[in-house]
Amino acid sequence: MKVLVTGGAGFIGSHVVDACAHEGYEVVCVDSLDPAVHPKAPDYLRGDVDYRFEDLRSWQPSADVENVGAIVHLAALGGVTRASREPANVIDANCRGTARLVEYASRLPELKHVIVAGSFSVYGSNYEYACPECGVTRDASRQESDLASNRYEVYCRNCNKEARILPITESAPPSPLETYGASKYMQELCFRGFSRAPVTVLRFSSVYGDRLRLDDGEATIIARLAGWIRAGEQPLLFEDGRQIRDWVYVGDIVAAVLSILKGKPVPAVVNVCSGVPTRLTEACESIASAYGVSCVPKILGGYRTGDMRHCLGDPAALKRLLERDPVSFKDGAALAFRPDSGRFLEGNKPCAEFLSHTA
Repeated sequence: MKVLVTGGAGFIGSHVVDACAHEGYEVVCVDSLDPAVHPKAPDYLRGDVDYRFEDLRSWQPSADVENVGAIVHLAALGGVTRASREPANVIDANCRGTARLVEYASRLPELKHVIVAGSFSVYGSNYEYACPECGVTRDASRQESDLASNRYEVYCRNCNKEARILPITESAPPSPLETYGASKYMQELCFRGFSRAPVTVLRFSSVYGDRLRLDDGEATIIARLAGWIRAGEQPLLFEDGRQIRDWVYVGDIVAAVLSILKGKPVPAVVNVCSGVPTRLTEACESIASAYGVSCVPKILGGYRTGDMRHCLGDPAALKRLLERDPVSFKDGAALAFRPDSGRFLEGNKPCAEFLSHTA
């Protein structure tokens, strides 16, 4: 089967391309090689993949891609900071590019499935918390007076006890808080009413793994932590450093994509996350252990208005798709942040560690 992967030269897409090629699929990759992400062509590009370095907004599909059997749509201009700085460019690239893809896909006679990369950013602050004492549930908002008093948790409005975050499910209504999240939701909406083939949205929580850019000025928090630790610098954590995050290993994304391509039944939307709550201080410990160094993060205290205290997803649908538990951050960090990490490929064959988590 011929598989079209958009954004296939990027961090996540390159691993999907590797795995698809390894499985014997004929892979076509469309990627704009955005200069903000790729100052030059990545050195992990493959010789057995058909790369089309074009922007989806202007891509003119040739006759040889009319027999595509599946599409994995990963292309997007990313980053909350970039989206706030370049809203027109990010919305245009993510939404008009996706609309052009929908137009192309609607004409494919052999298309069997479309996989769209979504994002947890579409949920915004729609997390719920439950009080373990009285059982009352509430939203994720925090009081400025609590934050100013170094009370960083979300507290029960009934008894003032610390409330616990509930894993967010796919049924939570999208309510993005910023331009990037809005553009990712618009990508999903572009496929509403698409009838040529089933469409599955994989909503990624924050992704880590080999090829994650640690030197990016707009890096995610996990990339910043890894970059600091690798450079021997002390990580800087706001609040008390006990914020919970739910990171997903890139190998689990690859495994989910392969399962769908092989015909595994899947719902229309799947949260791709670990479901394992990991505090920022614990993440520092795991990354440092992988690099073989010691690390004591600097707790800055204070807070940033708008920051969410905790983020946690419900991976139940992903577990059914993978037929196993997702990789925990502690286990995934040992693979992603080794001193010798640099690529998953050795002679165009995925490393054993990669295959062990995508089988």
